[in-house]
Amino acid sequence: MNNVNVLFCFDSKFWRMAAVSMESLLSKCNDTTRVKIYCMVAPGTEGHEEIEKIVKSHKTGIGLVWREIKEEENPFQNYEFSRWSPVIFYRCIAHRIFKDIDKILYLDSDILVCRDISELFNTDISDYVLGGVRDMAPVNDKYHPQGILIRNFSEKYLNNGPYINSGVLLINLKKIAEYENLLFETKVPLYYPDQDLLNAAFVGKIKILPLKYNLAPGIPVPTIFKPDEVHEAMLGGHVIIHCYSVKPFDYEHAPEQLYKIFSEHATNIGMDPKMFLEQEKQHEAKRIKDTFIPNVKIQNNMILFYHDGEEIKIKI
Repeated sequence: MNNVNVLFCFDSKFWRMAAVSMESLLSKCNDTTRVKIYCMVAPGTEGHEEIEKIVKSHKTGIGLVWREIKEEENPFQNYEFSRWSPVIFYRCIAHRIFKDIDKILYLDSDILVCRDISELFNTDISDYVLGGVRDMAPVNDKYHPQGILIRNFSEKYLNNGPYINSGVLLINLKKIAEYENLLFETKVPLYYPDQDLLNAAFVGKIKILPLKYNLAPGIPVPTIFKPDEVHEAMLGGHVIIHCYSVKPFDYEHAPEQLYKIFSEHATNIGMDPKMFLEQEKQHEAKRIKDTFIPNVKIQNNMILFYHDGEEIKIKI
């Protein structure tokens, strides 16, 4: 029997997306795989009863641990440290909260699991702090803004080494506890906050995993990936789809097959797929928006930009 530990971190805004992700995870497990789901959530997060019901409805689910993280428990609580919610840093402190387990698989809330994950979980990372897949940013495209950003980050802080995406992380909880000081001693500008920090803090201590474990639909696969892993992932061998580049509930813009997968899992747990799109529209007004000026953004009545690695906010 394969016992697998899986971690989700979210707040009330994302609990429904996390629930769909968990449904996809549990429904794709083999008969020999058993999953214990750990949730690190913001205080007052909704969805506990609903998610517990989902876990109990599958024979592959062997338990749910729901843990609210108090503000004083999160050393990254200071909002100025991140242009996103401090919740994104929960994955960095899982070792402090779950001291009785050695390894856990972290998944973002916008993940859809397409195959059994026991092979991924059982990957040997005993000599590493983390296991992760390289980010799909086009770092070889000298004109692409995201590619430029990550390529420059790699040159400055990773010795030109690989830069991983933090949406899927196999975490060696004992090792990260051993090297925890690096999370606080590493001083780099954080554009993609938790992701930049984890890459820079644990450079040389991250095992690179195949593309099939973190495939983003709608993004051309850059040449940094080996042909054989691209071939496997693109021809139906993908295990995890990471929907950060496309909204799987947007039936007008999402790939048809992706929308079908999302809709199936959402419907299975009694959620109307259209509800997600309506909620997304409601949040859109509050979202940080790009401007025609590079690296200058607008959020509500604030202009946001970076200077010497620090985020500057100016009220309009």
